[in-house]
Amino acid sequence: MATHYTMSWILPFMREALRPMSNFSFETFIDALWRVMENAKVEGIVRKSQTQGFDGTNYQINQAPYPLTFAAAEGFSYLLNTGYIMRGIQTNLQGFPSFAFHKTTRGEAWAASAGPVPEDVDGYLNFLRKLVPILDPVMEQYVTEGLKAYERGTYFASAVMVGAASEKGVYLLGESMRKVFKDPKQTAKLEGFINGRSMNSLFGFIQNVITQAQQPPRIIPYSVTEGASPHLISLIEAIRVQRNDAVHPQNASVSADSVRLSYLAFPHALQKLEELRAWFLANPGSL
Repeated sequence: MATHYTMSWILPFMREALRPMSNFSFETFIDALWRVMENAKVEGIVRKSQTQGFDGTNYQINQAPYPLTFAAAEGFSYLLNTGYIMRGIQTNLQGFPSFAFHKTTRGEAWAASAGPVPEDVDGYLNFLRKLVPILDPVMEQYVTEGLKAYERGTYFASAVMVGAASEKGVYLLGESMRKVFKDPKQTAKLEGFINGRSMNSLFGFIQNVITQAQQPPRIIPYSVTEGASPHLISLIEAIRVQRNDAVHPQNASVSADSVRLSYLAFPHALQKLEELRAWFLANPGSL
C-alpha cells in the first residue's frame, strides 16, 4: 500500500527529528528528518553514496517523491507558524545570538511530548482505538470532530469537543456503577448525580468510591485503580477548563497548548476509565 504523504502524517516524524535540536539550519533539520523516516522504513528515502556531493544532507532529496518533500516543507512552515521554532534575527546588534532556526520553549514542550500529535487525525484515532478497542461511537465522533478543528486551528471548537468527549466518559463510568453497591442509599445518591447532570458532584462521588476501595481490604485490584485519580482529573480538567471556558467567552483562556495537552492526556485517561468500567460491570454488589 502506497504511503499517503501529508503534513499531518509527517508531523510525528518532525517532532522526533526536532527533539534533540536547538540551533540548526534547514538542511540539518531535513537530514535529521530523513534519518528518522529512514529508521521508520518510509518509502522514498534514498541515502547518498560516498562519492556524491554534499548539500548539507546524507540523502538524495531529489529522488524523494514530490508529495513527500512538499509535506516536509508544509510541516516546516507549520512549525514556524505555531511558534515551535523561530527564525534567526539578522542584526548587527551585539548580544543577539546568531542562528538560522532555533527551537522555542513551546517547541521544547512539543518535541518532548509523547503519543500521537492531535494534528494527525488518523494516527491519533488509530492510537486511541488500540487503547480502547470498543470506543463509544458518540465519544469517537466528538474526538474526531475535535481533532479536525484542532488541525484547522479552531481551538475553541476543538476544546468544546474534547470536553464533551471527556464528560461523556465520566457519565459512562457513573452508569457502570449502578449495580456495584450493596447499600441502596449509595445507589440512590449515584442515580441522583447522573439524572441531575451534576458533573462536579458525580466526579467527587466517583473519586471517593475509588479512594475508599483502595483502602484495606482492597476490593478493587491495584492494577485497576493504579493511576486512576490523575487520569480522572485530566478528564475533569478537560471538561472544566477547556469546554466551560470555551463556551463562556468572557473567560477567553483556551489556547492551542492547553487543548493539545488535553488531547495528549485523553487516550490514556479513557483507557483507565474503561478498565474501571469493566470492573464495576463485572462485580455487582461488591462495594
